[in-house]
Amino acid sequence: MSELPTYHSLRNVLTNIQVDVIIANLQTVGPDWQRRNFVHSFNRLYYIRSGEGRIEVDGAVYHPKPGQLVLMPCHTIQSYSTVNDNTFNKYWCHFTARVGNRDLFEMYRFPVCIDVPSSSEVEVWFERIVSGISSSGLGTILDIKASLLHLLGIVVDQHFEETASPSASTQKMGRVLQYIEEHLQDRITVEQLADLVHYHPNYFIRSFHSVLGCSPIQYINRLRMEKARTMLASDQSIGSIAQAVGIEQHNFSTMFKNATGFSPREFRRMLVHDHTMN
Repeated sequence: MSELPTYHSLRNVLTNIQVDVIIANLQTVGPDWQRRNFVHSFNRLYYIRSGEGRIEVDGAVYHPKPGQLVLMPCHTIQSYSTVNDNTFNKYWCHFTARVGNRDLFEMYRFPVCIDVPSSSEVEVWFERIVSGISSSGLGTILDIKASLLHLLGIVVDQHFEETASPSASTQKMGRVLQYIEEHLQDRITVEQLADLVHYHPNYFIRSFHSVLGCSPIQYINRLRMEKARTMLASDQSIGSIAQAVGIEQHNFSTMFKNATGFSPREFRRMLVHDHTMN
């Protein structure tokens, strides 16, 4: 069985991502800004406002320009330094973006230097992170996470590739995820999925949760509801949609309402109304 296509693999990972900002600030670096060959368990994200400098990630050298985001992923060998007296003025933050027991940027590689579509929006999101770090308000916790997710949205829209050496469990889960996507219309059991990767069912459940951040059944049901929402935009009958996502029709409406807050027919009516309004 072939490996799960990278796009679908990343899409599934992003559904379960948990982000956390460790620290952030706005800074003009000094002439002594320099560090060589270090490795951290967190990621660094810069937004260069002005100035010049040198960044190195896993042996590749970059000279970021004003208006670019700079991503320095965790568990890579990194260096940075000034190149002249025109030093960087930059927003920066240290963060994690975890799915299960791994960080997103361990699993996928993105460009280090990224041009942004709107400098003003990027500065607003960084400023909300920086100001939120020093605030004690409960709402700022969510605002910080939301602002970081906006910034990471720019990153993940770039070209990307899976890392050359994902963990064995991640590789195996890729085969499981592909099987699930190809068999949503069928009855899928934990035992079947565990057999695919030659795991005991109990160990498989723990391993799946560590990689995806949810149980196999939660994951399967979420994919089924996502597919059902898409299919409700068509004129297919509710019964045929329930069959296509592998759910008995008498259970489908209940599951759909629990997942969305609307029955399938109510959801379809909203889609039709939005279409006519547009």
